Amino acid sequence: MKLKLILITLLIAFLGSYYVLKQNSAPDNKTLVVGTVGDYAPWVSVNQQGEYEGFDIDVIRAVTQTMNKKLVLKDLGSMTSLLLALERGMIDAIIWGLSITKDRQATMAMIRYQGETVKSFPLLFWKTIPEGIKSITDMKGKTICVEPASSQDTALSTYDFYDFITKKYTEKVDDALLNIQYGKADAAFVEPAIAKKFKQKYPEIQMLNVPLEPQFQVFGVGICIKKDNQELIKEVTNAVETLKKNGTIATFEKKWDIA
Repeated sequence: MKLKLILITLLIAFLGSYYVLKQNSAPDNKTLVVGTVGDYAPWVSVNQQGEYEGFDIDVIRAVTQTMNKKLVLKDLGSMTSLLLALERGMIDAIIWGLSITKDRQATMAMIRYQGETVKSFPLLFWKTIPEGIKSITDMKGKTICVEPASSQDTALSTYDFYDFITKKYTEKVDDALLNIQYGKADAAFVEPAIAKKFKQKYPEIQMLNVPLEPQFQVFGVGICIKKDNQELIKEVTNAVETLKKNGTIATFEKKWDIA
């Protein structure tokens, strides 16, 4: 009798635990978990109060409000970590000023919320562009800072002269700037919006535009979602279109000086 009572007690405890785990693992349709990374102003940054701010933060807050969902931000530290977390279902979406490219569209949905087609990327130099450097093909023997897994990284890797260029990977664009400023690299390959902000803050920066082959051109900036999450793709797309039509995104562009 005693043994039977113990077994019944254990069974009740097990069923209770199973119910709780099932409830916790069930999809939460009221929450949107979004991955991002700080230190990418004007898209995303952390202010003195430790709060996330920037163009992307305003956009994703407005998107989730339009969807009537609660926003949960997760700072994952790097682009590599963001893409891995999305693939493994640890987050629902990514927002981090990510360029829409054909390569990325082949692996995930990218909902365009800002930007036009970009046919060139700026190569940044500190104070002067070295003599004889007229195009990317003149960078033989030079070191170029680039963010790993970025569209700039992909474009740079495809040039026939890649074997003659040394890539220096920097997880943060600010690190790329420091590298060229202190002579640890010859140039940095970055997003046009980031180049514009750097130039405004540091007039010493010189820029050389590098034309992109059609397959590496950028089609604006997108919110990334797994392709098989069709319901979420539709919800976010509708929310973004609403915010475009009512002028909310345009207001954010002016606020953060996003061209």
